[in-house]
Formats: sequence, C-alpha cells, structure tokens
Amino acid sequence: MQAARKIGVVVILLAMVAFVVLQAGIFKDTPKKERPVQQPITKDYEPSFTHEGEVWFLGTDGDTLATLPMEVAETSEEIQYGMMYRKSFKPTMYAMLFLMPGGDQPRSFWMRNTIVPLDIIYINSNREVVSIVENARPMDDTSLPSEGPASFVIEVPSGYTRSRGIAAGTKVAWMRF
Repeated sequence: MQAARKIGVVVILLAMVAFVVLQAGIFKDTPKKERPVQQPITKDYEPSFTHEGEVWFLGTDGDTLATLPMEVAETSEEIQYGMMYRKSFKPTMYAMLFLMPGGDQPRSFWMRNTIVPLDIIYINSNREVVSIVENARPMDDTSLPSEGPASFVIEVPSGYTRSRGIAAGTKVAWMRF
C-alpha cells in the first residue's frame, strides 16, 4: 500500500512538473501583444478644407463687401484645432467659422501650431463684427482677446479684412449646406 502511495505521489509530481514545463514553452513561443504606437503628427500632415457653407460680409448700406466659402468648427475638438497645421488657404481661399458655446462673452484665441498668418474676426450674437485682430503671427501663444463679448469667431487669411473694408460694425451672414 505504501509503495502504491509513493508511486501516486511521484506520478502527481511528474504531472505537475510536465505541466509547468509545457506552460513555459507555450508562453515562450507566443508573440507578445504590443500596443499600437500613435504616430506623431509629421510636418507633412495638413488637414483638408471641408466646404460646409458660405459667409458674407455686408457693409452698412447692405452691399456685400466679400463672400467666402467656409468651414465650420462647432465641436470642442474642432474649435480647439481650428486652423492648426494648415499650411495655406489653398486650393481656394476660405474662412473658418467657429460657433462658440455660451453666447456673447469675452473670447480669446491664440496661434499655437497655426502656420499661416490670420485675421481673427470676433462677432456678437447680432452677427456684427465686434473687433478684429489683424495679421496674427503664426506659432505664437500670445492671447488675442476680443474687444467685446462675442458668440462667433471667423478666421480668414491675413490682410483679408483690411483689403475688403471689413471692420467693427460690419454685418456678417452665413449659410450652411
């Protein structure tokens, strides 16, 4: 009986050793799962323009001073990125309209990671230009505040507002597709 018990213990021990050896071999041959590495944005990356509507700048007499195709930024992510990483306003000149949350209030933009110089137009809920920051410098983290409460912001190529006579008090209209 004792011999049978010893044989049983030896068999169990051998089975355990065999199990451990087999498991080690299985895990050794299994390739490790690697997390995908997020690729950094390269200097060649440039978001493309999405034509989502038209914007009109209207003089005090109601005449159209300028019309541009526009892209709309309304989600928090779209508002955050805006014109970042874009190298030009090509293939066509366009505007980017920011639909800011919270109604009329002081607004401020900066030019972090923005490669092209811009005019930044602050617009109130009556769709009148409150103020304009002309020729905002690319890649600059300086705060560029509105001179009054605004609900909307439009970015256009640097020099565009002056060349078209757009100034404080100019009415703005837009239509989304």
